[in-house]
Amino acid sequence: MSTPTVYLDPLNQVIADKLATQPPLEDLTIEQFRALLEQLQKHDPIPGVTRTSVTVPFEDGLKTFIFKPKGAKGTLPVIFYFHGGAWISGNVNTYDSICRDLALQTGFAVVFPEYTLAPEARYPTQQEQCYAAVKWVRQHGSSKGLSQDAFSIVSDSAGGQLSIAVSILCSTRKPLIPISYQVLISPVTDTVTTDRDTPSEFRFFNGPLLTVPFLRKSIDEYIPDTYDRTSELATPRNISAANAKKQPPTLIVNSAADLLRDDGILYGEILQGAGVDCAIITAHGQLHDSSVFEGVREGATPKALVRLVAVQIVNANKTGGKGKGKGKRMLEQSAEAVGEERAPTKKLRKSRRSQ
Repeated sequence: MSTPTVYLDPLNQVIADKLATQPPLEDLTIEQFRALLEQLQKHDPIPGVTRTSVTVPFEDGLKTFIFKPKGAKGTLPVIFYFHGGAWISGNVNTYDSICRDLALQTGFAVVFPEYTLAPEARYPTQQEQCYAAVKWVRQHGSSKGLSQDAFSIVSDSAGGQLSIAVSILCSTRKPLIPISYQVLISPVTDTVTTDRDTPSEFRFFNGPLLTVPFLRKSIDEYIPDTYDRTSELATPRNISAANAKKQPPTLIVNSAADLLRDDGILYGEILQGAGVDCAIITAHGQLHDSSVFEGVREGATPKALVRLVAVQIVNANKTGGKGKGKGKRMLEQSAEAVGEERAPTKKLRKSRRSQ
């Protein structure tokens, strides 16, 4: 992989240097990539959190894991975590630390559906599985000490695409399921690979870490039909104006040295234009998904970002999702304020002309 052309903090630089001595990700088989992710994510479990599992009804069953702060009692608000890994890799063990972190820092339960990877299953199976997990908690969550209406979603990378799809489904399928907050970390928001390259894709075509050829290869495994990729459920940047307005308050965390950086920014701008309360942050000196990778997630910036994610989710839960539509109201108020300022100016100009 190429040497990074932007600043990386020391921990991120170590990872980039290590990966630069190995074959690029696109040259690995799916089995080799899965093994690499397992190796990168080896860790000692964070104490103070319990991890149990339940099988959600979906075809042959969907293994779903529940993280809770140890000793937690009563009914807990829920954070659904939809994981990345380019749709072809990742499991509860490779995402154990971020789930435990979120449970500890919020005091909430984290629900992690272990969806079927591609190519063993293909689009739209993964997003339907994630949606099935949300529906199951909505209907049966109380049996596991889970709230049935206080929901947030956190996702990373390929999981960002799944998260947005699930948010669209929750706001359009009956019965509607309210999502109070959504966090997208280094999200994939465009699976159309032919004509919409971004500046960050050009700059980081060969990495560090994630590469454009690897992403395209993974998309081919996940959504082999190029026509399917144009759907808003596959490519969030194609989201309709009506459904963009229905998206929950959102935090988008991008990494500066990441080919997906502009994907996240462009999608965030769409939400802001639709009046959604959407914050867009780009983390300096960070590789793709640095809040998740074990080798860098203990750095100052990733730790601060996870704390921010936790605080935003807790605050959204306190307001009961009332932040929804706040962005639109602020736009309207701003427009009204500008109008009020302009009115006396016009009168003043008229007055001057009459002198």
